[in-house]
Amino acid sequence: MEYNSYQIADIIGVNVSTVKRWTDSGKLSCHQTLGGHRKFYLNDISDFIKRNKKIKDSINIRHLVGKNSKLIDAINELNTTYLINYCYRTLIRGDKESFISLSNSLILKGHPLHLIFDEILIPILIKIGDQWSKNKLSISAEHLASEIIRKFLSNLNFQHSPDKSRYNAFCFTLTNDKHEIPIHMAEAMLNSNSNIKTFNLGPSLPVDDFINLSKKIRPDIIFISIIYIQDIEILNKEIKTLFNHFKASTTKIFLSGSGMNSLNLDDLDYFKVNSFKSFQTKISTTN
Repeated sequence: MEYNSYQIADIIGVNVSTVKRWTDSGKLSCHQTLGGHRKFYLNDISDFIKRNKKIKDSINIRHLVGKNSKLIDAINELNTTYLINYCYRTLIRGDKESFISLSNSLILKGHPLHLIFDEILIPILIKIGDQWSKNKLSISAEHLASEIIRKFLSNLNFQHSPDKSRYNAFCFTLTNDKHEIPIHMAEAMLNSNSNIKTFNLGPSLPVDDFINLSKKIRPDIIFISIIYIQDIEILNKEIKTLFNHFKASTTKIFLSGSGMNSLNLDDLDYFKVNSFKSFQTKISTTN
């Protein structure tokens, strides 16, 4: 989602002329359309707020989420129970705008991504899966909700363009695992470290292909989400091949997902991602 100068002025609580002055001086990043209009990505605004903490208290999220006082209080106080239920309802009815406005509000209010992922988005995904497994949610509704979340995360990562980076990170899932939302979350977490350049290789990636790629672009970090296992023998073989290839390297391998419990991971040197907060802690030391 993009915002114009008037929307930014309303959200931050200043005059449009102030927004224009900030952009002209380079304090607030933006991009301009062919017609010369200023447009702002979410990352432009959130980075500006992080650098100017006094502005944080004046953020008016009513311009994003409307006049629902309960929702506004839930965002300010991070009432996860309310937010999970609200998001679930918006997602299953396909209300993309309400979900994105809420998610953007959480970010602009300074709630860290790992907290939003661990305490809101992942519980929502679990609830969606649980409702679907109990036949209380149609396949179409499940796909619709998941696709809205995926697009939000994709847009969030699309807005990221690191100026400098020292390390390469790769995110993917293994053969036949098409659950890609966790790798979009991991990508967003990695993007929070300016020293890391992230490559999201998508779902269902054959390990041999990745090893060939790694000979051209050396990976410092590998994040693999393991949720769906169609053939456990194939996956155990791929995991063994991967770890054998990087055994003598300094590459850090992170594994996440419920499917890990079914694989033979004994004696392998990896980091188990129990939460995105723990993942954030690990990658924050990559300087």
